[in-house]
Amino acid sequence: MKNILLLEDDITLAETLVELLESESFNVTWVKDGEAALETIYKNNFDFYLFDVNVPLLSGFELLKSLREYGNKTPTIFLTALSD
Repeated sequence: MKNILLLEDDITLAETLVELLESESFNVTWVKDGEAALETIYKNNFDFYLFDVNVPLLSGFELLKSLREYGNKTPTIFLTALSD
């Protein structure tokens, strides 16, 4: 089973994604802010990251930049609705 970290602060979207991914036999850990994601990554191993860009405390972009600087090469997809 593949382990996915989902970083998403929109509860409705996150619940929908978790339900969909789990129905496809993925193990999903959901966090709501960038600092929680960073802490979770240091405590667990993930096969894949699914990051929202605009989340509290540490954006998805900032988080991935930090992870890459420390050599973390985990594949990542960004979710974003960067519009008004």
